[in-house]
Amino acid sequence: MRKYDIFGKKISQVKFIYLLIVIFLLAIAGYFGVINLQESRLYELEQQERLIQRQINQLLSTEQPITYQTIDELLPYLPTTFDQYVVSTELLEARNAASFQSISNYAVSYNTQVASPFTATMPAQLRYVRISMNITVTEPAKLLDFIEALYAHDRLYYIQQFNVTMTTDGAIAQLVIFTFYHDIPSNT
Repeated sequence: MRKYDIFGKKISQVKFIYLLIVIFLLAIAGYFGVINLQESRLYELEQQERLIQRQINQLLSTEQPITYQTIDELLPYLPTTFDQYVVSTELLEARNAASFQSISNYAVSYNTQVASPFTATMPAQLRYVRISMNITVTEPAKLLDFIEALYAHDRLYYIQQFNVTMTTDGAIAQLVIFTFYHDIPSNT
């Protein structure tokens, strides 16, 4: 190997080795620096996760106070008449919100001349409407979605009976639902 270049300057093999060692040390330092940075970020994220989990656990363990109103307190908020069209629309909206794939039978009947479904004494101005419903669906699990969608409306509904008969094609549900209105006597 030559010791001098074409200009007569001495060629040093040591500079190349030093340069290689310096690059290698910088690469190792960079590697450990990146690992240290990632570990510190991971530690911060774990701390945040623990804090959020504690907050979630605290929210889940905190019970919200449940307040119940008496029927006398609710009377002013009840409708003063029974509108079958509005109730039918709410039932259809609940049925559509449950997103049944197939409904082969849907029959609803209304009876406005019924007694109270409750054993407790109710105010004399409270009127009851009995809604009987038969519905045949292919997805029985979505019947509960139907009930939840029905309860989401502003009107008060009381489900007295909910029978489900499983079939090979799905289920047949028979419901007895009550709704209420406040019969205010007219002064004319």
